[in-house]
Amino acid sequence: ITTTVLLGYAPGAPVAVAALMAVLIGGGLGLINGALVDSFKAPSLIVTIGTQYLFRGALLAFVGSKWLNDLPPAIDSFGKSSLISFKSDAGVLTSLPVAVLALVFLSVVTWFILNKTLMGRAIFAVGGNLLITERLGFSVRRVHLFVFAYAGALAGIGGLIHCSATRIANPFDLVGSELDVIAAVVLGGASIEGGRGSVIGMILGTILVTLIKTNLILIGVPSTWQKVVVGIIVLIASGIFARRK
Repeated sequence: ITTTVLLGYAPGAPVAVAALMAVLIGGGLGLINGALVDSFKAPSLIVTIGTQYLFRGALLAFVGSKWLNDLPPAIDSFGKSSLISFKSDAGVLTSLPVAVLALVFLSVVTWFILNKTLMGRAIFAVGGNLLITERLGFSVRRVHLFVFAYAGALAGIGGLIHCSATRIANPFDLVGSELDVIAAVVLGGASIEGGRGSVIGMILGTILVTLIKTNLILIGVPSTWQKVVVGIIVLIASGIFARRK
């Protein structure tokens, strides 16, 4: 949506405008998720699976299914920017993209929110036990709205970075990546039921899943079997954490 709007109305806008637009769109959709979870008192995983199909259907209906190869100049140049780059003896150019700074910054901000603020304590409390949280005087509705809006804003930034890195805006690019996300969360030590987790654990879980998938490619395992391996990892990890609990 961000790419389509910028191409149509402000192709020369700086990357900060694109980032702000992505954050507002993602945060707005996240607010809808939070309001639905709070109103229906339904499991958040079920609600977000439903809204995922709702949002994706609306995206395809109003924006279309075509790939956008011509990105706004600011997004394109951001994707090409690098902090460090060097060329190997074989002539292969390797670089560390500027976008990694967003990962570092947002990880620190998220860690601070979860560990150093009253909202962070409330988030863990809601995940642990909803009824006790209400008795303690926390506003569960406020927590739901904040958590899902914040998650949506992060998703908006992630989508923009993914778009700039691949040099293409494709509505289907991240479809089916939910299993990888769940695997990273479980391996990072977070509880699917809520109440437990850490930013460091999520980063390590994501790195582990990425390393596993990359090495499967390097040793010649077909891509169709990668999901099988990740699924087995999820089952084993969740089983171990359940037994320990």
